[in-house]
Amino acid sequence: MAMHKSTFCSLPFTEIFLGPDGMIKTCCSASHAIGSLHTHSIQEILCNDTAKDIRQHIIENKWHPACIQCQRQELQGVASERDGKLEEFVKVHSEVDKDYFKLTRLDLRWSNTCNLSCVYCYEYFSSKWANIKGITVNTIKDENENSLFTLIEKDKNYIQTILMLGGEPLLQKQNKKLIELLHDKSFYILTNLTVPVTSNAIAKQLLENRGTNWGISFETVGDKFEYVRHGGSWETFNKNIDYLNEHKIYDKLEAHSMYSIYSAFNLVEFYEFVIEKRFTTVHWNLLESSGYNEHSNVIQLPNEFKKLAIDEIEICQLMFPNGPGITNLEPIKQALINSSTEHAHHKTSFIKEFETLENLLINKKYKFMDLWPSIHNMLSI
Repeated sequence: MAMHKSTFCSLPFTEIFLGPDGMIKTCCSASHAIGSLHTHSIQEILCNDTAKDIRQHIIENKWHPACIQCQRQELQGVASERDGKLEEFVKVHSEVDKDYFKLTRLDLRWSNTCNLSCVYCYEYFSSKWANIKGITVNTIKDENENSLFTLIEKDKNYIQTILMLGGEPLLQKQNKKLIELLHDKSFYILTNLTVPVTSNAIAKQLLENRGTNWGISFETVGDKFEYVRHGGSWETFNKNIDYLNEHKIYDKLEAHSMYSIYSAFNLVEFYEFVIEKRFTTVHWNLLESSGYNEHSNVIQLPNEFKKLAIDEIEICQLMFPNGPGITNLEPIKQALINSSTEHAHHKTSFIKEFETLENLLINKKYKFMDLWPSIHNMLSI
C-alpha cells in the first residue's frame, strides 16, 4: 500500500524522543509513550508492539491515537510536529514496514533538571517545580541509558538531527558525553540561557562546534522576564546573549516563545529586543490549556481581552513587517479571531490563579498586578 503525504510521518521510523521522565516516544507531540528507559533497553522499546502499531497505521494511511495532537493542530490550520516529507523519505528509505527503524534524528531530554520554575511550566520539565510540589523524580537505570548511547554510537553515521532540550540542557551532564560522541555533527539546543555560559562546560563545547544552532526560550523582557522565568536574572540573560553574539552566531540565534497572557500584550517591546539582538526568527507556540496553566491561555479570556491581543499583533505586523518570525503570529491571530467564547473562564478565576501561583513561587519581586496593571484591572472589574 502506498503511503499518503496527508497522513505520513517519518518520525516513528527515524526518531528517538526521550522525555524528562525517561519515557520514549515517537516524537515530542505523541500523546503516549512506546516504552520507558526505566524498565527496558532502547532496542526492546523500538521493537515492541506499540512502536510497530504506530508505524503500521502510517503505512495504512491512518492516524494513530498517539498522533492526535498533530491531527488536531492541522485541523485548526496550525503547523504540527508531523514530518510529512514523503518524497524525501522514500528516496532514502526504500523498503519500509512496521519493523523498520533507522535512527537519523534525536530529541533528548535526559531529565527535568532545571534552574527555573517558569510560571506556566510544571514538574515534568522542571526539577524546581518538582521540589515545590514535593514530587520525587526517578532516574533512568544506567544500563538502559547506556543502551541508548550504544545505539547512537552504532548509527552515528546516519544521524542528521540532534535536538537537546530539557529541563535545562546546559545542566544535563549526559549532553557533554553526547557532544563528545557526535563531535562532528551539528546540534540544536533549546535553552533558557540563564545559566552563566562563560563558565558552563557544555556551552563551551557547543560554541566550539560552529554548526550549533541556539534556540533561546523566552517571550518577555525586563522585569516581566524575571516574573515569567522565575529564578532567572534578566542581567545574566542579556550578558549571555551578548556573549553568544561575540562568537558571531548571528545566523544561528532563534527565539522560542510561548504565546500566553504574559506575552500577548507586550509584543512590541519583545520585538524591539529580538531585533536589537539580531535574532533570525521567533517560533511562536500558542499555549494550550492543560489544567495547570489554564489561567495563562489567552483563548480562555473573554472577548475584550482577545481584541486587545489581536490589536497588539496587528501593531507588530505594521511596525515590524519584516521582523523575525512576524509571520508566525498570523495563525495565532486567526485562532483568536475564530475562538469561541462559550467556554471562557470567569475573570475572577484568573485573579485567583495568579494569587495561588504567587504563593507557591516565593521571593517574587513583583506580582502580576504590578507588571500588567491594566490587564489586572480589567480582570478585577
